[in-house]
Amino acid sequence: MKIVFIHGRSQENKVQAELQDVWLQAAIRGVAAAGLASLPELATASAVLPYYGNLLFQLTDEAGRAAFKTLVDRGADASAPPAEEQEFTQKMIFEMAAAQGITLDRIAAESGETVVERDIQNWKAVLAALRLLDKLPHIGQSSIELFTRDVWYYLTKKGLRLQIDAIVDAAIPRDEPCVVVSHSLGTIVAYNLLMNRSPRTNIKALITIGSPLGIESIWSRLPSDTSPRKAPEGVGRWFNARDPQDTVALYEIAPTVYRGGPAVTNYSGVANGSDNKHGIVQYLEDKVIAKAIHDAVTAP
Repeated sequence: MKIVFIHGRSQENKVQAELQDVWLQAAIRGVAAAGLASLPELATASAVLPYYGNLLFQLTDEAGRAAFKTLVDRGADASAPPAEEQEFTQKMIFEMAAAQGITLDRIAAESGETVVERDIQNWKAVLAALRLLDKLPHIGQSSIELFTRDVWYYLTKKGLRLQIDAIVDAAIPRDEPCVVVSHSLGTIVAYNLLMNRSPRTNIKALITIGSPLGIESIWSRLPSDTSPRKAPEGVGRWFNARDPQDTVALYEIAPTVYRGGPAVTNYSGVANGSDNKHGIVQYLEDKVIAKAIHDAVTAP
C-alpha cells in the first residue's frame, strides 16, 4: 500500500526529502498517540511526497506577490486587481471574515464606506477586512493574501495547473493500492487530479486536511467537473478533517455539494496547536486523523 502526501502552498525553498520526513514523523507520532500499531507504510519506501513548492512559487510570480503586498499596504490609494480576480478575492476574504465573527458593518466602519456584499466595487472594504483579520491572534494578513492569490492562480491559470498536476499525478500509482493524504491547497490539487483520473478504484481513501474545498468561491470554480460538484466516484473513502478555527478550512465539505459516492465524512474536532491553526504537523498528530490514515491503510 502506497501513501501519497500532497502538500499545500508556502513550501518553497524546501528539500523534498526533508519535507517528506516531517510529514512521515508527524503521522508516526499521531498513530502512536492513538494507541495503534505502527504502520510499515509510514516509511520512505512506501510513502511519497511529490514536491511542487518551488514551481508554484515561481509560477505565481514573485513580482506579482510583491505587487499584491504593496497593494494591501497602500490601501485605498492602490488600484484593485482585474475584476474577476477582485470578485474572487472579495468573496474569499468576506467569507473568512464572517467565519471569524467580523460583520459587514464592522468592515464598513473600518473602511469608511458602505459595503454592498455582491458588488465588486468594494476594494477598500476588502483591505479593511484584511486589517481586521490581521488583528486576530491566529491569523496573519499576508498569509491570507498569498493563499488567496495562489488558489486563484491554480484555479484559473491552466498552464500553471497542468505543470503542478503533472508532478503530483506522476507520484500516484494507477495499479497499486494507495491512500492520498492532502493538506490545504494540496486538497484542491488532489480533488482535481482524482476527478480527471479513470479508473480511481485503486485509491482506497482520499484524506483531506485543513481543506478550503467547502468554500463556495472555490468549489464553484473548480476546473475538474461541471456544476453540481461530484464526489470522486470509485475512491474507497473520503475523510475530511479541520480545526474550526482554521481560517483556510472555513467549512466542512458538504455531501450536498459534492454529490454521489463516496460521501465525505467530516470531522471538525481537531484542536490544531500551531499559531495559525493550520499547520500540517499538528494535524497529522491528531489521533482521529491518525486513525483515519491507519484504517485506510489496513482495510482489506
